[in-house]
Amino acid sequence: MGTPSIAHYGTTLMEDQPPAGADYHAHPRTGDLGRTLEFLGLFGFKTLMENMYEGLGRQYIWSRGTQDDVDYIEKDTFTSFAAVSRPATDMPRIGDTFFRMTHADPIGIYTTLKEKGLVDHIGNADQEAAFLAGEADSVLYMGPDGQRYELCGTQPTVAENHTVYICTDPAQLDEIHADFASEFGLTPAGTEDFYGYATAHLLRREDPGITIALITPAHGTSLEPRWTEDIFKEAGYSHYRLGSPDMAHTESVTREAFPKGGDVAFVYFHDSYLELVQVEDAAAQAAE
Repeated sequence: MGTPSIAHYGTTLMEDQPPAGADYHAHPRTGDLGRTLEFLGLFGFKTLMENMYEGLGRQYIWSRGTQDDVDYIEKDTFTSFAAVSRPATDMPRIGDTFFRMTHADPIGIYTTLKEKGLVDHIGNADQEAAFLAGEADSVLYMGPDGQRYELCGTQPTVAENHTVYICTDPAQLDEIHADFASEFGLTPAGTEDFYGYATAHLLRREDPGITIALITPAHGTSLEPRWTEDIFKEAGYSHYRLGSPDMAHTESVTREAFPKGGDVAFVYFHDSYLELVQVEDAAAQAAE
């Protein structure tokens, strides 16, 4: 059985390289890494696996729940000894992502994270106040890993819980929208307002569940260009897993980002960095 197409999100962090000869596993988890692991622990995540890459970085993959849960999720925290902060901009960059992170008690967890100084609200203060008062269903924030998140209550379906928002160049919207639909078996699901700042163009697949939301800025504003495609260079660089019904074809229309590992290809699809996997046929899975 291949790697499942599930909610798996990843973000690159900066970390200083441990001294020569240091045991990477035992080396202290401080700074952004320590804060990120604390953040995930408060959300209910537990260690799934750890990988140490000599001279390159450390990887901590944590998960919450079991793969049968409607809100199962994995978070890949990869530290890069070469990563630096990208130049600041007034607007998000093309390809920036917001990952939906659901919780059974969204107001409670958000309050705790704020009190501990682990998150910073993104956007209008009135929207945050409305969320904390129970008058809004969701809120945007920046995590300690430099990742943008949307927090809301646990949703009824995997496709709703597993939502990835991608900042998209309006000039390429039609092409990118069509390509996501054709390559990943996604169905257009209309549009919705994105916190008054943008329009989210939704594409959805119920099994394996995911929603891709291409967000384009409102009011004629424009996004900044992507700074780099180097996942090891940029702190806050995001990736996510996405399954294709025809992985071989999707690989042929993407660009390699990193050498393929087993049944997972690491590719650029437009401005997204993907862990590309094959969507398994339901009948074949049942037979196994």
